[in-house]
Amino acid sequence: MRKAQIVILSLVMMALVNRTPAAQIDAIDPEAMIQRIVAVDQKQRDEIKDIVFDADYIEGKLNDEGIFEEKARFVKKTYVKYLPDTALVYEDYLEYYKDGKLQEEKKRDKAADEQREKKQKRKGRDVSTFMMEPFYPDSRADYDITYEGVFENKIGGFICHQFRVRAKEEIEGLINGDFYIDAESFHPVRVDFSPAKMVKKAMFKMKELKLSMSYAPVGEEHWLPRQFDIKGKAKAMFFIGVTISGTEYFRNPIINGGIADEIFEVTDGK
Repeated sequence: MRKAQIVILSLVMMALVNRTPAAQIDAIDPEAMIQRIVAVDQKQRDEIKDIVFDADYIEGKLNDEGIFEEKARFVKKTYVKYLPDTALVYEDYLEYYKDGKLQEEKKRDKAADEQREKKQKRKGRDVSTFMMEPFYPDSRADYDITYEGVFENKIGGFICHQFRVRAKEEIEGLINGDFYIDAESFHPVRVDFSPAKMVKKAMFKMKELKLSMSYAPVGEEHWLPRQFDIKGKAKAMFFIGVTISGTEYFRNPIINGGIADEIFEVTDGK
């Protein structure tokens, strides 16, 4: 019954958005909604101490017909352990496919090292990222957050509220993005975002980076990442153009199964 009431309310809100967005925004109180989003997110953060995912990362490019062509595929086991103010991540690369062919372990390990290096260069966010941070009181001063109303289309089958988040300054670590929040649970369904400040170093300059994290319910209360899309353009040494295009899929999450601290220990700088 509660779900039906929420769906009806969201449909009414959607109709209001098409006619009088300002009146609709005033009626629902975006600040109260943000407080609810933070409360829901904090509850999940308190409940989940660690997660282990099965993951597939696929890298490729669009051909002239606009069709994605796979160049590389990595099969991984991803370990995430949440601490009070950060999260630890370890990725165990199990298989490496190049142009659809399984590669030997030596080539897999070399390609895995290259993936870690690329991620470090672009200061890549990943499955452990604290995506809802802009909504928390300690971070609100860094952002302008605007409620855009109920999004016109369902996302993943869910009716969503849209919030536009913009960093007030181009500072490393901040983001610009659009957050799509499930109208019933107040969990994020999708976040499309980019760094507020691109990486610029002597031998590597990030020109463009578009990221998108999608979520799905797991069980009755928790929502976890299910897909992470990366698209970017950069300039490497000697003005070599670098194009980044990949998608990572997360499956079979094990919540609070326990992860030994030793798995996150740094060895040989990796």
